[in-house]
Amino acid sequence: MSVSENRDLHRQVSGSGWGFTRISGQTLLCYGLIAILCLLVVYPMVSLIYGSFASHGGAADGGLSLANFSRIFTSGQFWLAWRNTLIVSTGSMLIATVSGVGAAFLIARTDIPGRRICEVLVTLPIFISPFIGAVAWSGLGAPEVGLLNRIFAAIGLPLSINIYSLAGIAMVLGFYMTPYVFLFTSAPLKAIDSSMEEASRLSGQTMFQTLLRVTFPLVTPSILAAGLLVFVLSMENFGVLAVLGMPSQIPFIPTEIYLKVAYPPPDYGYATVISISFVIITAVALLLQRRFIAGRTYISVSGKSYRPMLVSLGPWRWVALGGLILFVSISTLMPLATMVTASFQSYWTTQFTNFTTINYESVFSRGLFFRAAWNTLFLAMVGGLIACVLTAVIAYIVTFSRASGRHTLDLLSSMTVGVPGVVLGVALLWAWIRVPLPIYGTIWILMIAYITRFLSFGVRNMSAALTQIDGDLENAARVSGANKTVAALTITFPLIRESLLSSWVLYFISFVKELNTSVLLYAFNSVVLPVLIFDAYFEGKYPEVAALGTGISLFILAVYLVSNFIFGLKVGQKAG
Repeated sequence: MSVSENRDLHRQVSGSGWGFTRISGQTLLCYGLIAILCLLVVYPMVSLIYGSFASHGGAADGGLSLANFSRIFTSGQFWLAWRNTLIVSTGSMLIATVSGVGAAFLIARTDIPGRRICEVLVTLPIFISPFIGAVAWSGLGAPEVGLLNRIFAAIGLPLSINIYSLAGIAMVLGFYMTPYVFLFTSAPLKAIDSSMEEASRLSGQTMFQTLLRVTFPLVTPSILAAGLLVFVLSMENFGVLAVLGMPSQIPFIPTEIYLKVAYPPPDYGYATVISISFVIITAVALLLQRRFIAGRTYISVSGKSYRPMLVSLGPWRWVALGGLILFVSISTLMPLATMVTASFQSYWTTQFTNFTTINYESVFSRGLFFRAAWNTLFLAMVGGLIACVLTAVIAYIVTFSRASGRHTLDLLSSMTVGVPGVVLGVALLWAWIRVPLPIYGTIWILMIAYITRFLSFGVRNMSAALTQIDGDLENAARVSGANKTVAALTITFPLIRESLLSSWVLYFISFVKELNTSVLLYAFNSVVLPVLIFDAYFEGKYPEVAALGTGISLFILAVYLVSNFIFGLKVGQKAG
């Protein structure tokens, strides 16, 4: 009997042979979860739509009108911001896709030396916030005063880098999005049945022709999914766009939203209409990707046993290794080394002689540091745990039950995929600013924002793990007298404990780095470390920002290494 047949039998047993009380319990839990998701997802989005029709400035007593839409469509700044956002996101997608797929192929399908070390190096940017990386690149590629430009001038090279340009911003985003493409495509490349490639070679095709006509077409869905993810993440990456765009007055959609909300006088109506346009573009991208994949067959894994065929590069494997290390050095190691070095200097210089620990002393003496550190840890630990439990229960109800409403629950849990972080921040502002509950301006609205923002990713991770569990295991426990809850807690969830732990670690890391929603929702008492770094950067305290960035990056990396050592978690693989 197949796994799917076993699961169907499991659902029939749980739905028809164990009494009305157990069925109503599942249904009650399902509708309770639907109510929670309506509060987390539907209510803010409805509030966002309402806000788009509110009067100028979002006054509560101003009535509803189309004035905000009229102002948007006649605003040259709005169209310029969208043009810049699409250009940068497209450039980032192309850079990340080419470099990520190339790295995945070299590591997964060739005999390049040191493949495990290369995999760690390629995925390293996951543990560094792109916002902090942008700060490092601002020190490397600033016109005339940037470290690279000074080096080029000193040695007489006719080269110049302007990191505060569309090309420079796209490059930085592409570098820090490369690991996502790598993770999405490396596993499918390893899973391809090599007999297909062997058949192509036997028919007279060269290795290069086989790669173009067989190998890469088979992983097209993964490449498309990765490209779409990078495109959306680049569009919504407020930190990079703000750090590199605002000093040169290049408008982007996320920075326009921030400026309309954070600076007086706030224009919530205008920012809300921009946010809705953001959601529409994201939804269109998702629909196009699904339409392209629909009706195409990409089956590459059969029931036969096989071993992936490694491409022999001969002496070129050392050239490939050198190229991969050069890319990692330029994209990740060089800005990271720059940031660490700058953290030990009292001011920015190319001489590297004035080393001091004064920046770390200044960090600890900042009045808000300990408050921000505590808030960040609290959100990462407690919020991550709540998100992990919530997504696990949602995934279990959707995957393992026949409760009515589970399809609605599945739909609601996936709605946040196309909602950028800054848009969610605006939606939560509208949702909670007038509610007579002490939530807005506290740490709790940040927790709501974080859980909502990363909800769909956790549900997908849990669902993928649960689909591998045979329903007969729970059936056996129930035949032995255990009820549904006991069977789930003692059989099913212990079998996916690695996925539970890895999801919590991923939530922890994501919550520590989150800036997009935090920058719009924080208050004095709820400030977090990413916001503290953001504010310090725009105060011109670059060495201090470098110290904060170095500390938070090392902390995230330490969390990953400890979780990997103690629990054996491969968080990078789970992320993909």
